[in-house]
Amino acid sequence: MAGRKAAEALTNKTCKQIADLVFNYLNDKLEPAVKRDFQRHLSICPDCVSFLNTYKKTVAVTRSVRAEEIPPKVRNKILAFLRKRISRVGAYLLILVLT
Repeated sequence: MAGRKAAEALTNKTCKQIADLVFNYLNDKLEPAVKRDFQRHLSICPDCVSFLNTYKKTVAVTRSVRAEEIPPKVRNKILAFLRKRISRVGAYLLILVLT
């Protein structure tokens, strides 16, 4: 039972790491070793495959929508999400620089 929980925790951590790498993976910006690990994880994790496919579809759909067509409420929620995400990445980078 403890081994199973440890494996689940490791998979969850790995899934989080995978989610953080999706953009660079799709833009072919990962180092070869990281890309290999990314693909290895995808081969065993259907949840991350689903996430990747959803991400790809989201990118395709958003490319076809003009900014003027997005309702203001939706636009504001998207911007708030992006600001939060950028802030989190900025904080992470600051921690890296200071350590």
